[in-house]
Amino acid sequence: MNIKDIDEALEEGQSLKAIAQAYSEIANLKVKKIRANVERNRLFYNEISRVYSIVKAFALKKKITITKPKNRLCILLTSNDRFYGNINSSLINYFVGLSRELADVDKIILGKAGINYFRAAKLLPKYQEIMLKKDLPDSRELAELARLSSEYNQVLVFHSTMKSLMIQQATFTDVTAVSLYMREFLVKHLDPKNKEGFMRFIFEPDLPKVLQFFDTQVLTLMLEQTFLESELSRTASRFISMDQAETEANKFIKEYEALKAYTKRNADNNTILENFATMMAVKR
Repeated sequence: MNIKDIDEALEEGQSLKAIAQAYSEIANLKVKKIRANVERNRLFYNEISRVYSIVKAFALKKKITITKPKNRLCILLTSNDRFYGNINSSLINYFVGLSRELADVDKIILGKAGINYFRAAKLLPKYQEIMLKKDLPDSRELAELARLSSEYNQVLVFHSTMKSLMIQQATFTDVTAVSLYMREFLVKHLDPKNKEGFMRFIFEPDLPKVLQFFDTQVLTLMLEQTFLESELSRTASRFISMDQAETEANKFIKEYEALKAYTKRNADNNTILENFATMMAVKR
């Protein structure tokens, strides 16, 4: 490898380092911007889900149901963009492992990463593809997704969540609150035999209307939160990935700078030897 080849490699390394730095800085700013809001909203959405489950548990106890044509839906949230590390592949593996165990289930794959993977791997015999304009849906896309979800008795959204800046975890959220607190409230709070935990509620308006409200408006809110959780997790993963890429670029640059110095020193030594050989030849 000559000096020209080494300079070209160094130029590529510097360009990659600059790109990694830019993505890392943007991701860092974005994490700081949305992290506090998302973590603060978690408590709110957990409480909303808890109330949702109470309403459903009471409706089940009183044999009030909203008839829905389909049983269960699994939604996989992946990204359209790149440079997120292995977060999409980990989420896809988690989704494939769990969804295989569920019977009578429809599947929706959102995002270019998931769609491209399942088109190539052909692991799922039947699923629906939805490509959003961006990783976060606009109001129209969110409303359409909520409409599709409202046809099912249970909707499980598979997404990533940020445990810490270094740890991103694949998980799923039951946005229809069928499994979250249902059993707990039926046993502990809605059984008259349990005098200590028994709870009485008065619903205004009546229970069917409250249940209808939760199955439409609250469902949309719960879906939106899963997208925000995914966005925060992916952004944190990008920050870590780009930071690692910058570190690798620095190692690459350091190695090629040392190689350049070595090659230049060899070239200088060869020039000196050639000049010396020429002088000796002239003297003879």
